[in-house]
Amino acid sequence: MKTMRQMLDTMDRLFDDAFMFPTSSRGVSRDNQLQVRTPWDIMENEKEFKMRFDMPGISKEDVKVSVEDGVLVIKGDHKKEEREKDSCSARSYSSYNTRLALPENCEMDQIKAELKNGVLNITIPKSKVEPKIMDVNVE
Repeated sequence: MKTMRQMLDTMDRLFDDAFMFPTSSRGVSRDNQLQVRTPWDIMENEKEFKMRFDMPGISKEDVKVSVEDGVLVIKGDHKKEEREKDSCSARSYSSYNTRLALPENCEMDQIKAELKNGVLNITIPKSKVEPKIMDVNVE
């Protein structure tokens, strides 16, 4: 299980290390900039975390997002079998199971998830953390 900070650090390392990606004409823009789309992304701002997971072929009914003991759990299963008359059947199966430890400064009861066009977007609002100041008695 990874924390959200570890996921962000992993993304930073991937994009900092140019040797991680093959040099070919695929994924290169007109101005010769390398363009890579990972199957997931995490962004953070002052108010929230936003996450994106590519889940092609999986419908809303096949995805379950939950929080278990401070851990965001994303599960998805897709089974498809096509059978044509007088033909062999075609089967496909895809499964997702991701667990991310959530930071303490999030509103776990206000997490929102939306699956649209094979992309799962999750928004995790941050809680307002007020500095805790305690006076210590000096003897």
